[in-house]
Amino acid sequence: MTDQLTGTDVSVRTTDIAAGWDTIGGVPNGAYLLAEALRTAAESFDGAVPLTVTAHYLRPGAVGPAEVATEVVRRGKRTSTGAIRLEQAGKERVRALVTYGDPAAHTGAVVFAPAAPVVPPPDECVAPSHKMALALHASMVERFEYRVAPPARWLGGTAERAGLDAWIRLADGRDADLYALVLFADAFPAAVLEVADGMAPTIEMTVHLRRQPAPGWIQARTGSRMLAGGLVEQDVELWDSRGDLVAMSRQLMTFTELDLGTAPRRSATPA
Repeated sequence: MTDQLTGTDVSVRTTDIAAGWDTIGGVPNGAYLLAEALRTAAESFDGAVPLTVTAHYLRPGAVGPAEVATEVVRRGKRTSTGAIRLEQAGKERVRALVTYGDPAAHTGAVVFAPAAPVVPPPDECVAPSHKMALALHASMVERFEYRVAPPARWLGGTAERAGLDAWIRLADGRDADLYALVLFADAFPAAVLEVADGMAPTIEMTVHLRRQPAPGWIQARTGSRMLAGGLVEQDVELWDSRGDLVAMSRQLMTFTELDLGTAPRRSATPA
């Protein structure tokens, strides 16, 4: 079909939003919706791979069928750009702008990059309890294996900063691919929850996919630096088992403080 406003070609494909990817409140995780949209749209870009994607979340998703409309905005020699809409029941849930490029961009020489933080290996870190998350219908946590480096509020301790150092991998044993990195970028409790009690749904999320990940655990560092006016940002960096930085993300989230019997520790060190 042709977009009547832009004159560009729009392809529409169907996918299914599966159960078991719910976040707190029992709605499908936003990064899962984005990863499904990216997978479904990939056929429109002739073997190119996603380099960067920015998603805006318009409405919560739901388990069940979905349509992914992909508009190829521009085809270039090195990169191509597409606009993606994920729709359910006639309503747009996610809108994303994505740039695709040559797979060689993920394997080129590294001139400089930040090193992974020094933390204990996965077998010396702690597997957090999922009891509270499951009580809040966040079934997504069972899709991953986590190992968290203390100290962390998630482990029942006292946080030193608004963020976590941790390891993650898929619970079903599959090695991570680029789409899994999108999932990992939003698979942890919001960094702000290390220092404050509340809810932090995502408004916008950008993920830069820098390298194809090597097999094995992915090391993650999450962090937030500013909570003001009911908004908080979150940065996530992911390194693979070779120590290569494979993805970087930033989210903007709304924050609603909840009274859980403990006051937000506003004096805590930001990430």
